[in-house]
Amino acid sequence: MKDEYQLIDSGDFSKLEMVGGYKLIRSSPSSAYSKETPKEWNDADAKYVKNETGSGSWNFIKKIPESFVINFADLKFKIKLTPFGHIGIFPEQKTNWDRIRELGKTGDGFEVLNLFAYSGGSTLACLDAGMHVCHVDASKGMVDWARENAALSGLADKPVRWIVDDVMKFIRREIKRNKKYQGIILDPPSFGRGSKGEVWKIEENLPELMDALMELCDHSPKFVILSCHSQGYSPLTLERILSSRMKTKGVYHTDELFIPETSGKKYPSGFCSFFQRKV
Repeated sequence: MKDEYQLIDSGDFSKLEMVGGYKLIRSSPSSAYSKETPKEWNDADAKYVKNETGSGSWNFIKKIPESFVINFADLKFKIKLTPFGHIGIFPEQKTNWDRIRELGKTGDGFEVLNLFAYSGGSTLACLDAGMHVCHVDASKGMVDWARENAALSGLADKPVRWIVDDVMKFIRREIKRNKKYQGIILDPPSFGRGSKGEVWKIEENLPELMDALMELCDHSPKFVILSCHSQGYSPLTLERILSSRMKTKGVYHTDELFIPETSGKKYPSGFCSFFQRKV
């Protein structure tokens, strides 16, 4: 399937994307540089504009459906232009999805826990690779969205549990149940609220969460993907968060996340450390 997402350009704290044939402009705090192709921005179909309170709204130049489906990374995603400026896909994770599929070639269908799982791109990649997934997000709307993406991608009948819950509360219950996972994926936000209003702050809660997750995999997982977009973190910080807790040797793929632009430039989009246990 041909990818129907492209990042055309970025700069001046915005990014220009082609999504399913629609040209969108969204805000981008990391784009503190000049645009490469300014003329490309003149015929956008919609623009997301933030206001002084930090929220925002879409300015539609052309009519766009409330939702539509695109192909990306051999999967299907429902796209929706949300009031928060999100559209339901994080293309910077594609490299991780490719690595997940490589791991799936071992064919043993191991158990994977995907936390802060949003619209489910990593869940879909795991299911496509033959893994069993527990998908956890505090938002019922996002879990429903991920479930819909699985159906669109022909993965609805694959082994997956869809969980709406606060991440820490769920993990504590899994520990009491003596549940074990061989793979862990998490992309924690800087700040968030659980399903019952529980507050998440990455600088306060991530160490406790990582310690708990190591209990779920006996400090010896087959793989862990830790990514984030928070200020104060770096690729090496994430690697050390993982390596300081591991009791097994492995390989770390640690780098900035990025999305390739059609100009050939790279759009910075967070950080990641991917741990893979040595066989």
